[in-house]
Amino acid sequence: MKTRSRALVALLGLMVGLALIWGASLAVLGNTDTPTARRDAKFVNAERLIFYRLEPGREMRVRVPAEAEELLIVTHELLPDGSPYAPEKQYQYGLKAILRGPDGVLLERSIFTRTRQSKGQPQEDGTFLAESAFTTHADQQVTDEREFVLRLPKERPDYSVLYLRAAGANDTLLARVYVRAHRTLPLLASQKLAQARAEVRAGRATFEPFEKLSADTRRWLAEEHWERLNAEGEAGTDYQIEPVYRTPYRLPLVEATESVQERLGAGRAVALNVTGPAKPVLWLWSDATDTKAQPHGPVTVQTLSADGTAHTMELPGPVAGSPMSHPLELPEGVHTVMVRNDGQEDLRYTVEGPFESWLLPAESRSQPGVASEGRVAFLPDTRRTEAFATGPACPVLELDIDPRMDAVGRLVRIDARSLDRVPSREPLHLSLTVLDAQGQSLGQASLDATPEPAPFESAALVPLPGGALPCTPVATVAQDAGSAGSGEVTDLPAWVSGATSARVFLPMGARKLRVEAPRTTIVQFYSFLSSGQPIAVSTPYTNDALTGVRWRNAPVDQRSWHPMRPANMNALMQGGARMELLSQVRLEPVGPEEERSPPTGDAVVVRPYGSPSVVEVLESGPADTVDMVRALSTVLEPGRAVRARFDARTPTRPEVRLSLKDAAALGNEVEVLLDGEPLHRFTVRSTRARELLPPLPPGEHEVLLRSTAPGLTALLNRPPAAGSGLRSRTVYPVSQGGLRVPVRKTGPGAVTLNVVVYTPVAEGATEPQLSVTVDGGNPVRRASVLVPHVTRAERTVVLPASEREPAMPVGRPGVKWYARTVPVTLGEDIAPGVHTVRIQSLGTGPMWARFFMFGQAVDNAAPRMWNRGGWQPDEDML
Repeated sequence: MKTRSRALVALLGLMVGLALIWGASLAVLGNTDTPTARRDAKFVNAERLIFYRLEPGREMRVRVPAEAEELLIVTHELLPDGSPYAPEKQYQYGLKAILRGPDGVLLERSIFTRTRQSKGQPQEDGTFLAESAFTTHADQQVTDEREFVLRLPKERPDYSVLYLRAAGANDTLLARVYVRAHRTLPLLASQKLAQARAEVRAGRATFEPFEKLSADTRRWLAEEHWERLNAEGEAGTDYQIEPVYRTPYRLPLVEATESVQERLGAGRAVALNVTGPAKPVLWLWSDATDTKAQPHGPVTVQTLSADGTAHTMELPGPVAGSPMSHPLELPEGVHTVMVRNDGQEDLRYTVEGPFESWLLPAESRSQPGVASEGRVAFLPDTRRTEAFATGPACPVLELDIDPRMDAVGRLVRIDARSLDRVPSREPLHLSLTVLDAQGQSLGQASLDATPEPAPFESAALVPLPGGALPCTPVATVAQDAGSAGSGEVTDLPAWVSGATSARVFLPMGARKLRVEAPRTTIVQFYSFLSSGQPIAVSTPYTNDALTGVRWRNAPVDQRSWHPMRPANMNALMQGGARMELLSQVRLEPVGPEEERSPPTGDAVVVRPYGSPSVVEVLESGPADTVDMVRALSTVLEPGRAVRARFDARTPTRPEVRLSLKDAAALGNEVEVLLDGEPLHRFTVRSTRARELLPPLPPGEHEVLLRSTAPGLTALLNRPPAAGSGLRSRTVYPVSQGGLRVPVRKTGPGAVTLNVVVYTPVAEGATEPQLSVTVDGGNPVRRASVLVPHVTRAERTVVLPASEREPAMPVGRPGVKWYARTVPVTLGEDIAPGVHTVRIQSLGTGPMWARFFMFGQAVDNAAPRMWNRGGWQPDEDML
């Protein structure tokens, strides 16, 4: 019995113990979800590091090992108490480093960077469960870390000490110093771990994503190892320490709203689009290595407004280690702010302003948080286009041609740019060969130009060993001028020249186009496909309110030129020949039209085909040349004396042409006086009449018309002695059936048919009123010849406002017609011969026209002027 009782007591005790343990476990599990437990877990899961605290005006010193080549300085900024958290808010701070030896200062640098705060999972008490960096003090704000790589002088004594202090007068920084020691990681598991650590390192050093770094930079980050250096002196006296907890937590990289630490290379420029009124602030600073403070610059800032107003100011370059702020004031409207580094050293910049003032497509921007105070850094709107390189060490670019294409389908546009490590104006040579199905040459052409460097464009290249450019025979290792002490891991950018653009019509039977170049050249191919609609840029880059300016590189809603890829694209990609062109969207002035030599021949009147009806009009013309005396007339008004010129070389007799507004004035007498003496007297017997005058001696004479006939107007077929006279013109009515005019093209050069169009109104139209067609829309083109422009075979014309004195149709007193000239150019792409230009009226109002050309000069030289690349608004239809 006793044994059974003892067993029962033991079982009961066991059950009670298990119940107690179970209850305690439930209590523990319940407590892990409390705010206190979550905050404790936040500290447990974070990495605790000891930093040296740099108060304003205080410094720390570190002994530098003799074999050290580079130092890594990891920093945080302690924000003032009460600073609100904002995910988009950026903070700029600087660190001053002085390396001293026994004999004095060896190196003095002021390094500046920008950072932010990364926080997540906010709690009701105002704390955050996820933070990149934090301390044990709840009211203490710490920014994300930033790293500086400081390169040390190669020639220095064995003993040297580095002194560190905050560059700003009110900044409080936390810093740790490391010395680099490389190691090799052969194991796969170790390499993966090193890769993960390298990605973290890249995030700490720059805003640049790890995937955008070059292969050499990623490998360098993965293989390196850093050993910490201790501060010298006594704790609490010579330095202060501060424990910092750090986690891998980072906010997502949103490049469109971040105030990045941008490099502005020597000679380069940046364009930022802003909507006014606004007062953005331009920050400039330099991280160059200088033992003596000296300015690096100058910097040119230009603002261009939508109304064409431009303002330019030249700023002194910043002194190394001294950030400079320049407030900019922009009035209402759209503006482009262009900042150009005209100095020889790289600079750093940022432009900050209200978020609402940043002009950028809606899909490219993210709304900032409430706590960011609405200010962000403006970044350029960059367009990316695919391009391919050719050169001595790359496969030849080959473009396949569809044999079923018509003449317009065989039209190819070629944009070429040079690619260099430094700005270059070396001539660009491009050779084109057209091949048939058997690989035989059907034609050859060459493009020669000297393009200017393009400060607003760059190329995103595939990283090649040694930093070589694609298609370069000998790899040239480029020094990374911006990595020393910059806090960034980037490559030296390559320079791209402005586009040299040409068009070529390929002949029938063409199957392949081959492009070669003796040096590295970027090439883009485009084919033409008319959209049938006028080209217009997409929002917010509209042309509605632009005057004298236009958007450069803006996206378009519809386009006529479409990119083409080479046939041997795989081989090109393997050689690193594929790249992306980066072009900044900006306003630019509408430059003057291409200068053309003035016509050297006489104006030749061109008559239409057939026998259309004719109308005679009189319009003003200058009387300052002897060759024009035959064509000019002088207006005579009763009672007003005028001086006219009588030339003995004029074969016709003097004649007066009269017009009456009302037949009631018939029967009145008219008397002509010459120099105050009666010359001729006659009676008006019709509303329109001609009266011959007696032969008159040459020279200038005063002519007076005397009559009481109401509504009388008269013309003397002699030019006035001074001022403008009236010229007689023959015009033809333009109906919907149209007029056909022959145009003879005697050589490869361009010829222009000038169409003078008359309408009863002087104002310009808003809708197309005239249709122009060349050879029925299918003219004969010159094949395998590079041309700067393409002739549009069919187009409609919106008539502009007339800027001339009104013309008067003969016999219709009081009626006025207004003229404007519509040039129809047959370019160098049109084959020599006789071509037919047809014009047709598209409106319901009356219209008249006349035609003339200038004598053509014989010119068999190849075209030498090339326009810029990009879509051309004058080639939207062919």
